[in-house]
Amino acid sequence: MRVLTGILRIAVIFDGGYFNRVSDFYKFHHDIGRRLSVGGVLDYVRGAVASMEDMDESRCPVVEAHYFRGRFTVRDLEDRAQTASYVSDALRNDRVFDQILAANNVVTHFTRIDTSQERAREKGTDVWLALESFDLAVQDRADLIALIGGDGDFVPLIRKINALGKRTMVMGWDLRAPEMEIRCAQALEREATHFLPMGELVDQPANPRQRDLADGLFVES
Repeated sequence: MRVLTGILRIAVIFDGGYFNRVSDFYKFHHDIGRRLSVGGVLDYVRGAVASMEDMDESRCPVVEAHYFRGRFTVRDLEDRAQTASYVSDALRNDRVFDQILAANNVVTHFTRIDTSQERAREKGTDVWLALESFDLAVQDRADLIALIGGDGDFVPLIRKINALGKRTMVMGWDLRAPEMEIRCAQALEREATHFLPMGELVDQPANPRQRDLADGLFVES
């Protein structure tokens, strides 16, 4: 099914916690030894959509990109600090990543990490992600919503977007190492219009184009 205008508008949605875990995996637990590139992910989405929809890549623009993540407050960082430079290092890393997101025109959405329980956790981030993504579809700001995430709780979101006549894509990783495991819910694969098994596509690209896109997923060494 082609868009009548001949242009397929893409919105990319980052589950920031998931994106960061995948990035850590490739940096510390994979032979690649490099982090994911935000710009590389956006380029990969465009190339994959163009291929799956049988369209020229120039007709598949990323019109919006949004990044959702929980963050510690400065006080929370101070409470968790184990070294003299812990807080300043954490704030600097956040600022550098903010600049990367801004350079790629990615809109940021941050919530405060809940530290009231024994184990700190994000609270409300997934709901915010789902609401913003659904708004994109309802307001007709995009024709395809691409999700970088693997949580099965996003299945109702995918179904709702599909029901509006929009396309959905999920970039999901299943990765395993002795010290770390990342999963993508199989239900997302079943529900999405397009599903990209990224672990396989990175390690075993099927053709030169896929190989080029996979290489571009990572920051320069």
